[in-house]
Amino acid sequence: MKTHAKAIVALGSGAILLSGLLCQTAQAQTILAGTAQLADVFGVDTGPESLTVSYLVNLTAGVYTYSYSVANPVGDVVLPPSQGAGSPEIVDAFSVAFNTAVPGAYVPGSQTGGTGQQNNGANGLFWSFTAVNPGTSSPTLSFESLLAPILGNANASDTVPPSPWSSVPSGQEVPVPQAIPEPTTTALLALTLLLVPFRSTLRRFLGQSSSAQ
Repeated sequence: MKTHAKAIVALGSGAILLSGLLCQTAQAQTILAGTAQLADVFGVDTGPESLTVSYLVNLTAGVYTYSYSVANPVGDVVLPPSQGAGSPEIVDAFSVAFNTAVPGAYVPGSQTGGTGQQNNGANGLFWSFTAVNPGTSSPTLSFESLLAPILGNANASDTVPPSPWSSVPSGQEVPVPQAIPEPTTTALLALTLLLVPFRSTLRRFLGQSSSAQ
């Protein structure tokens, strides 16, 4: 009986140990956390006309959770007189650029936050939310991915300037899954497009060379 009791105790201890290990495995590990500035349409990347994006990337059991929140600084105003100079500017949409069709880049159905979400495929993910006035922030906008982060472009918008705000060319990038075009691929695509207008000329040249032979 004592031996049997010891076996049960040992099994119970093993189960408790395994349970502890599983709990440790399931705990979220912060990979990246920080802020980035999105420049307005006029290239302003500081002060009240820019936007601040807070981001967090957590890893839990092999799944990366990407989260963002868009802050509209105090003092942000509409610039064009036609829109009522001095009136508060709002922001009500946000997007991150990466190819969601790349295997593992986006876990289907995992996009949350805001009043609406949209998967734009090769152009990334989009959220809409209730207007964020100066001095306030958007809700947390999240999605899950199986791919580790790399820096990529983000955009925020409203209907009037200084919207849109963006990472490029004057702002800062945010973490996105590693599913964006490689520089070499982009360069080859640009070269191909550059050569398109000259294809007919090249064919005529090659045809004349063949006739001469």
